[in-house]
Amino acid sequence: MSLSQNADGYVLERTAQEYERLRRQAEIWAPVTGRALDKAGLSAGMSVLDAGCGPGEVMRLMGRRTGTSGHVTGVDIDAEVGAYGLERLRAEEAGDFDFYAADLTKGQEIPGAPFDLVFCRFFLIHMDDPVETVRRLSTLVKPGGTLMAMDYVMNTMQFAPSDDTLQRGVDILLQTFEKTERPIDCGVRLSEYFTSAGLPMPHGTEAEILLEVTGQSPVSMLALVLKSLAVPAVATGVASQEEMDTLPDKLNEVHQKGEHSFLWPAVTAVWSRVPE
Repeated sequence: MSLSQNADGYVLERTAQEYERLRRQAEIWAPVTGRALDKAGLSAGMSVLDAGCGPGEVMRLMGRRTGTSGHVTGVDIDAEVGAYGLERLRAEEAGDFDFYAADLTKGQEIPGAPFDLVFCRFFLIHMDDPVETVRRLSTLVKPGGTLMAMDYVMNTMQFAPSDDTLQRGVDILLQTFEKTERPIDCGVRLSEYFTSAGLPMPHGTEAEILLEVTGQSPVSMLALVLKSLAVPAVATGVASQEEMDTLPDKLNEVHQKGEHSFLWPAVTAVWSRVPE
């Protein structure tokens, strides 16, 4: 059995349930994403690319800033999730949107390139070679344009009071990413990735961390992530199939009691101007 459940190394599922989880996740991080896009100078009339766009929720934020005079392109290796997102965007938003299915790590041509701004969120953490991915993304940016990346610092997760079920959920999440050689400290290494790819030190940064009181949402996000992570967790020996079948429900039971504070992974963003 492969350590990943997808040929491209993406460790999470690609299912309708996972697409909805990604949309919920996007809503949670929309404020910090919007702030970062604004600080980086995204404005009306610009052409922008969302690399690894998933269900298109960052494209939504972009389109509200670029307006009808700009253009927003999404690219994802998963054609199904991109089509799912594009249909919603065109029905619900006034902006100009397109989606293309492509593997950005293979240097495929992207219609509309180069762009004024290229953005990726929770993308580099899934890459075998984040530096090379940054280098490839930079080639899609106009000279003088902006490359922006946003990602997790996963090892900031904490909770109180102590709880064995929550601790086991966090341990499985972190250990599975580590076993599949995904950088759990990706968010703090973004500047390193940029400079190693030949870009300047970031011209700007943004960050956010979320403290959640459990029970304020219907289900635990940690439980949803673990459901999507079951295949590699079992394949790497981090957990048994039986545990992965039962732990999400146990986590939801703890969550619904509303007795804990849970510190989420930190989210960071950096951006650099591509030299002219």
